[in-house]
Amino acid sequence: MRAISLVSITVLAVSALLSGCATAPPTRAMLTYKTEPEGAEIFEAGKSLGLAPVTRTYDSDGKSNTIQTPDVKAVWPSGAATTFYTILPLGADRVATLTRPADAPKLQDDLDNAKKIAAARQREAERLRALQKSDIARASDRCKQQQAGNSNAVSDDCM
Repeated sequence: MRAISLVSITVLAVSALLSGCATAPPTRAMLTYKTEPEGAEIFEAGKSLGLAPVTRTYDSDGKSNTIQTPDVKAVWPSGAATTFYTILPLGADRVATLTRPADAPKLQDDLDNAKKIAAARQREAERLRALQKSDIARASDRCKQQQAGNSNAVSDDCM
């Protein structure tokens, strides 16, 4: 009798562990829209999603293991445009690059705009690096003071 109870408890414990490890199947997929050249505005159903890159999460209809994205339109400052859709497997995290039509006029306008955007991103990255460096330096000085016992800090998070 005791052996049966031990086996029952073991079976229940293993079942509980295995059911805790099970994950629900994915019900969404993600797609990041990029453009070439940079600087196109992304539209979905006539609504602006912003300048690329734009990441969207699409929900499943529950009937299929894939998701057909709605049509999105990339529009560059020159007016050049392209439309795109794709089919994503559930759980996907993909990137789609929408390319400016080669025969659209005013290519140089869009290339100049892309350079401006790249320069602005570079400036922002440099600003964030400088801010991070400054934060680290301040934290380092503060931690040195705390560790030396010369600080009136309420908490010690430097360890």
